[in-house]
Amino acid sequence: MFFPRLESCFSCFAGPTLLFFQENAGNIAHRLEMVRIMIQRLQCNVFMLSYRGYGASEGYPSQHGITKDAQVALDHLYQRTDIDTSRIVVFGRSLGGAVGTVVTKNNPDKVAALIVENTFTSILDMAGVLLPFLKWFIGGSSSKGPKVLNFLVRSPWSTIDVIGEVKQPILFLSGLQDEMIPPSHMQMLYAKAAAHNRRCVFAEFPTGMHMDTWLAGGDHYWRTIQEFLQQHVQEKKDDESSNNDIGKILGNEIFQNLTQSEAHTKGK
Repeated sequence: MFFPRLESCFSCFAGPTLLFFQENAGNIAHRLEMVRIMIQRLQCNVFMLSYRGYGASEGYPSQHGITKDAQVALDHLYQRTDIDTSRIVVFGRSLGGAVGTVVTKNNPDKVAALIVENTFTSILDMAGVLLPFLKWFIGGSSSKGPKVLNFLVRSPWSTIDVIGEVKQPILFLSGLQDEMIPPSHMQMLYAKAAAHNRRCVFAEFPTGMHMDTWLAGGDHYWRTIQEFLQQHVQEKKDDESSNNDIGKILGNEIFQNLTQSEAHTKGK
């Protein structure tokens, strides 16, 4: 049986735990600076994993396989006794947003909230963006045309068909200068979710591009997330004293070989 490479970057804070699902490009090591700032600004714990075929993980990526990897990571967090498992928040960027949406929908009792950043409606729709001449032949459920070539896409990642089933609070973070995924995809995801879920928040960042919205958004970006967490992922007052001890434990834990995955990048 294949097991994904699980990594943690826990902080010394007794705050919520963010299960972060990365973009398609690069590996965990490329996100360490962002995670460092995330821990400082949000007073949270962060947990990451390398999908199969990414970083130092074995295997080959597929929608089915990556979804299983993400579930393993969530189950691992939920079984821990050193965090507040009622405050696990899924955070997905780009491809990670598609992964996170599926995991959040499938685990209403384990995931407290979902954060989605610069994510596509579906890979089928992205095929038409990257190759406009295919728009008539490949597309998601909302597209027009015969879509006779959809069978060629093995991992459709149809986020637009899943987001409406998520019952937990959702924060949408959209960089309006995204050069890879049209910002309209995020607007469509929000519209689909908000039609079924009143606890949805949409935030735009005028200068944010696909990979740097967290940087370009500056203080506004982090305050937006912080306010969302404060409103929807509140700390249990009864656990305050025990959480202080938990913070000390987490402050001493970092999984080994985190940065070594950079040397094993497989050119995603």
